[in-house]
Amino acid sequence: MSSPPFDWLRQHKVLLLQIGLCLLLFAIGLVLPSPFFDGGKPSTVEEENLVDTTNMVIGNGVYSGTIASNSKARNGYGRYETNDGSVYEGDWNNDQLVYGTRTTKSSVYKGNFDADLKNDGFGIIEYTDYYIEGKRSQGLADSEIIRTYVGNWRNNTKQGLGRSMKCDESIEFGHYAEGVLEPVPDANYRIGGSVYGIDLSHHQKDKAIDWNNLALFCDRNGNVFSNAPSSKRYMQPVFFAYMKATEGATTKDATFSAKMLEAERHGIVKGAYHYLHLNVSIDDQLKNFLETATWTPGDMPPALDVEEEQEIRDYGTDALQSMALKWLETVEKKMGVRPVIYTREPIRNRYFNDSRFKKYQFWIARYNTKGPDNFDWQIWQKSDNGRVNGYKKAVDINLFKGDYGSFKKFLEL
Repeated sequence: MSSPPFDWLRQHKVLLLQIGLCLLLFAIGLVLPSPFFDGGKPSTVEEENLVDTTNMVIGNGVYSGTIASNSKARNGYGRYETNDGSVYEGDWNNDQLVYGTRTTKSSVYKGNFDADLKNDGFGIIEYTDYYIEGKRSQGLADSEIIRTYVGNWRNNTKQGLGRSMKCDESIEFGHYAEGVLEPVPDANYRIGGSVYGIDLSHHQKDKAIDWNNLALFCDRNGNVFSNAPSSKRYMQPVFFAYMKATEGATTKDATFSAKMLEAERHGIVKGAYHYLHLNVSIDDQLKNFLETATWTPGDMPPALDVEEEQEIRDYGTDALQSMALKWLETVEKKMGVRPVIYTREPIRNRYFNDSRFKKYQFWIARYNTKGPDNFDWQIWQKSDNGRVNGYKKAVDINLFKGDYGSFKKFLEL
């Protein structure tokens, strides 16, 4: 029969083995570095192997930026200047500039590149005055000279859906094949005669949107409609897009930043809106919006979305007007641009028919074919069931009051 101490040891041998194992692992940890603590050093091999270089000769040019020390491949941000003066800048990955900027004497291109640094994918090119004057000296009219192209490329050639702004302010839009726009002979509308846009929120998943091929279906007279088109040969460009930034005091749209970036990269004028609630502090709502959204010249003005009719009935007209005014005036002061008010026509007529709101422009939702009855609208949300090229589900369709020339002046306000 065993003595009590040995009985205790036998009964707790598993516990003792666990304690011994922990002590062994602790001792090993004192000698070997932990995989969970890097002492502030880069956590990946790739980052640890990046080094800076200046004027490194590569092919027919020189590179300054970060490289992988083991292979000298361009990785990270860098600038590559070729012998002919072309400059390529951006984030390199395994010696390739997938997305970046090329600057030459003739143009500035920002977009996707292939392995040979040719335009490939989606990109925006702005031709310089030097290039344009050269075309004019060759006898070309301004209607024949492209100042800006926004669209798809292959092997340095316009290929696929794209939009060109000419020197005479005319616009062409459609599918390009080997650099030439494919005509749609029976189309009876002028691109830029109407200016259409969309608005998006978390309901439209960003990865489901094909930004490279985003366009609005229309009829042969250029009218964008809601239902699936009988023919997909007629299309209008998406000139602008509003994205939901915030709602109430705490909600931030998780897709907002990605959508704003994609819109900018694709030459679509971007804008942010806030969804107003009357049951929470307006100061907290302002804080939520101002720490989330930004505005830069050329963007759509920020918008205040007012559509909670039950809250208006619960809290009253005075609460709505005072909260809306504080939001509008504060955002204008902080961002340096006057916001617009988004709402449905009955709310506009009943609650905003007030002298204090006369200086604000309205974005009116009314889903019909003739538009709002009031004449003071600037943007008309004509459908919440729009069908577009580049997205399989429905989106809101908006029409700006005026042509593209008026639209550009609107953005300068």
